[in-house]
Amino acid sequence: MTEIKLYKSNWKGIKLIALALPFVIIGIWMISKEQKGTFDFYMGWFITSFFGLGIPLGIFALFDKRAQIIINEIGIFDRTLKQGIIKWEQIIEVYPIDIHNQKFISIVVDETFEFKKRRYKWAEKLNEFVGAQKLNLNLSQIKTDEIKLSVLINKIANSEKNERLNFIRTFSTNQKLETNFDYLNFLFYFFILLVSVIISLSNFIAFMSIMILMGISALIAKWYTGTNNKTKLYKYARIMTYLGCINMVVLLLIFKIYDSTSNKVGIKITNEIETYKSKFGKYPNEINNIREKLNLNLFQDYIANKIQYKNGGNEYKLELESLNHNHKKFDKEQKEWN
Repeated sequence: MTEIKLYKSNWKGIKLIALALPFVIIGIWMISKEQKGTFDFYMGWFITSFFGLGIPLGIFALFDKRAQIIINEIGIFDRTLKQGIIKWEQIIEVYPIDIHNQKFISIVVDETFEFKKRRYKWAEKLNEFVGAQKLNLNLSQIKTDEIKLSVLINKIANSEKNERLNFIRTFSTNQKLETNFDYLNFLFYFFILLVSVIISLSNFIAFMSIMILMGISALIAKWYTGTNNKTKLYKYARIMTYLGCINMVVLLLIFKIYDSTSNKVGIKITNEIETYKSKFGKYPNEINNIREKLNLNLFQDYIANKIQYKNGGNEYKLELESLNHNHKKFDKEQKEWN
């Protein structure tokens, strides 16, 4: 049987995991670094627990291969409604509706349709208040055009039985083409995110420019939220807001990893310098040989090569340019860069 199957978008799961994972890593890092009983220690647990919930939800959404909505010659089936098949003969009309930026298609049915799931009065009043019906197809997790889908459903509902198959076949073909286009969009947005991270790391002005752009985009997206007038400006404003937020989280994660790794490298080099002094009675003139003995990984070796060593005879200094282009000195007592 020829039918249209609409699935939850895999990118929804990927985005959920991508947004949650950096916070989980930061939370775990806070737990491992801070002492038990401190505010930061408990905050680390809170961040890990709260955002950690997004990972299993994202994984479930990613691997859930069941079709949410099935449209065929008989009618419409929505797995989430738990109402069985809504036959074409029972559908009077449908219309798209936006409820708090969530896409729905409201279905007006005749009196022959029997609801299998009990309806609560407060839910019916709420639906009536927002302009929805008793039956509403939730498209918030599905990558499809709610307006085009509404037009299709209305056409099929008002057409003869022998004409339904042609409408379904045409829509199925267009749906596949749009899916292929979405993958290209994802790669394009990922490239923009990568470029924005690199630019943000280049200097503070570039970072602030991106943050200002994100703020303006968020205001534009907020302005159109809850309205049916969703222009291309709204679409790209939302995308820029999401990319800006992800950019900020990625930068925070990079800074945390860089600081933690540079501290470890500083401790290793300091220990080797002190060992050298205990053997030879003086500090080394340079630390190239010391760096080679440490067996550092590529990232640690990159940081070690940026460390400037200054021998003052009775004292020495280790200096490092941080990611925000500030010069820091290694505190041997605190065992960190300040």
